Amino acid sequence: MKFYVNWRSSLGSIFKNKKRSALTMFGIIIGIAAVIAILSIGRGFERDTIKSLTSEESDKLEVNIDFVPNNNNLYESNLDLIQSSDFSLLKTIDGVEEVSYPKTDLTYIYKDIPVKEKTKSTRIGVVTKKGKAVSYGRALTAFDNQTQNKVVTLDASLAKELFGTASEAVGRGFEMDQEVFTIVGVFPAGAEESMFSVGATKVQIPRKTYTHFFGNEKNTGSVVLTLANGSKINKIAEKAINKLKANGAMRQQGEYQVSNMAMMTDGISNVLSSITLFISAVAGISLFIAGVGVMNMMYISVSERTKEIGIRRALGATRGAIRLQFLLEGMTLTLVGGIIGYLLGMLVAYAIGSVMDIHVSVDLFTVCLAVGVSSGIGLLFSVMPASEAAKKDLIDILR
Repeated sequence: MKFYVNWRSSLGSIFKNKKRSALTMFGIIIGIAAVIAILSIGRGFERDTIKSLTSEESDKLEVNIDFVPNNNNLYESNLDLIQSSDFSLLKTIDGVEEVSYPKTDLTYIYKDIPVKEKTKSTRIGVVTKKGKAVSYGRALTAFDNQTQNKVVTLDASLAKELFGTASEAVGRGFEMDQEVFTIVGVFPAGAEESMFSVGATKVQIPRKTYTHFFGNEKNTGSVVLTLANGSKINKIAEKAINKLKANGAMRQQGEYQVSNMAMMTDGISNVLSSITLFISAVAGISLFIAGVGVMNMMYISVSERTKEIGIRRALGATRGAIRLQFLLEGMTLTLVGGIIGYLLGMLVAYAIGSVMDIHVSVDLFTVCLAVGVSSGIGLLFSVMPASEAAKKDLIDILR
């Protein structure tokens, strides 16, 4: 009952000086809002980053192992860096269901194309169905892919470099890695390669035609282990590396390394968390300044209410009751400011998250942080004014 009476008395004092209380809360609101917004965006960005790094096309657990040769010339040789004997070795590990070379990614293919007595690295695009719409000639079709038709389409800028005009390119021969293809169409030129962009495709070729003449160009320097459900990635990766170091076919020519991004996410997560916490700590300096404002307001309140304190003491209020009233006043002020600041911070975080495509969500940590920090500030910066109010001598007040 005493606590309730003291709390009601503190609320009455806050509402009695609405403008001063609102201005004091403003610093708490801004400080809490800044910290919550930064933390929410930072934690959302961390979750999205880790999710993008660990997402796989397959639902199964996979571990990637790379072979790094001591001599880089081995990359240019026809020698398989990870050989069939290594496959047999890795299949003996418990929890490994399948061993294979990585799937070939034909998204970014570059070939050296002879252009005016020079060679130019050109991006090649493979087509399975219909190719880009053309300005001259015809586009590639699904039939070209099914029949492995030896045809290509070029973009207008490359066609002009090779044949003077885009229209002249149709029906001419196009050389790529000592193979000659017939140009059946020319499509509009796209964006050029730059520091910030890989550039548009310059040549389109049917996918089956490409793999027929150039192969899948598999990477024998890497191997993918498909694991059984429930397997421990770290343990199996360690066993695989140890086996290859002891009995791998190329163990004398280089070293084996795990390149699975899922195993690196802990370190990445720690770095992102540290950055977020550091920025939040910098923003939290404003809370200290707001706390000083709360202390200043409480000191003014104590000096203004000396008569009230004397009357309460005369009616039997203890020093502890006086101290509790002023502590509750400071904590109520900062707690309300903290809740408003939390809501404002989350609104800001959601607004920025929607613009930057970052998934922001409410979590228990940020709620507890807002309530805990605001209550702590109220308690910490109200102790001295409340103690001063409690120490006032009744006889001195009555004089």
